[in-house]
Amino acid sequence: MHNIFKVFAFELKSILSKKSIIITTAIISIVLLIATTIPTILQMFDNGEENPQPTDKISLMGSGIVIANEAITLAELEIFFRDITIYDSESEVRKALNDEKIVQAYIITSPTAFTTIVVNRDLYSNASFPIRNALTQLQIRRNLIELDLDPIAVSQAYNVNISVNEIVIGKDASDSFLIAYVLMFAVYMLVIMYGAMVSTSVAREKDNRTMELLITSTKPDALIIGKVLANGLAGVLQFGFVMIIGVIGIFVNRVNYPGELLSMVLGGLRFDSLLVFLIFTFFGYLLYLFIYASLGSLVSKMEDVSSSVAPITLLFIAAYVIASLGLQMPEIMLVKIGSYVPFTAILAMPVRYFLTAVSWLELAVSLTLMTLTAWLFARISIDIYRLGSLNYGNKMSFVKALKLIREDKRK
Repeated sequence: MHNIFKVFAFELKSILSKKSIIITTAIISIVLLIATTIPTILQMFDNGEENPQPTDKISLMGSGIVIANEAITLAELEIFFRDITIYDSESEVRKALNDEKIVQAYIITSPTAFTTIVVNRDLYSNASFPIRNALTQLQIRRNLIELDLDPIAVSQAYNVNISVNEIVIGKDASDSFLIAYVLMFAVYMLVIMYGAMVSTSVAREKDNRTMELLITSTKPDALIIGKVLANGLAGVLQFGFVMIIGVIGIFVNRVNYPGELLSMVLGGLRFDSLLVFLIFTFFGYLLYLFIYASLGSLVSKMEDVSSSVAPITLLFIAAYVIASLGLQMPEIMLVKIGSYVPFTAILAMPVRYFLTAVSWLELAVSLTLMTLTAWLFARISIDIYRLGSLNYGNKMSFVKALKLIREDKRK
């Protein structure tokens, strides 16, 4: 235990003193503080003038209109649009398009027909919709007048307001979505960054032969456990500091936040949800760090680290994809299965718990499986680390290492 603490203290001090960690933390914290202060900054630049009266008219800025054959009148267009620019002919509007004065044009040839000319239409553009909708409404008005019906009275008859009082019993996914996504992304970055860091650290010790000296003075279990715990705590401290900065920024500027946004940010922060998130993050984080450490000890050269850890990185990316699906559809079978698999439960189960009802039995089963898997890989990583200290040849595969360990234990 004493040796574990010595390794842990040395590694933690080494990590936290790195300039890259300090600079990265400072930059992320500053960016996050500025981001959470944006509503207050916008409020400072508000000159106090009354806002213009809201309008339901659509702006046609950047568009040109040609009305051929007196199909409709400008007054009728102004019922629906503002910032209207009228051209006398199609040739004139095409010249404006070529000169880049406008980006789209509408040539209205009859009350129910028009042509749209668009410059460089993007994939999701629907430039024809505003004019089509306006001509449809104008033609409906004409049809009602011909039938001796008052268009205003008909419009009022369709204008029915329904009062809705919605009561949510249990969890409201709309309030928890944002905080669930932020925490999920934070854990993803935490594992990717510090997983790579611990595997690189182990591989570097083996590459420069430091591992040989360490093994002779300290047991492999103390080395690997101390190293993993140090990297784990360093990651928690870094991301915890960033999160505290974010919370401070939100708290200080909360009076300037729109009510809907504040509800999305704080609505999902329930004690039980945060407890589930922290527990699953803790055990899942340790599980991945032990795996990354064991894979780092299988290589003899620093340049082989990326290829060695690629499978577990891809597995964790798959976990992130499954959890992302859970943000949209938390009850689909893939997400439910993923919340029990130890390698994906670190993200999938907290997301499910934030957004939908999950029983304590489900949580217990998933957490038990994850805890046992983390303990198993901790033991495996110690054996692989011990094996790696004796192997300085070519890169060894994880499966081959397990076979060698099993054969060694049989002796």
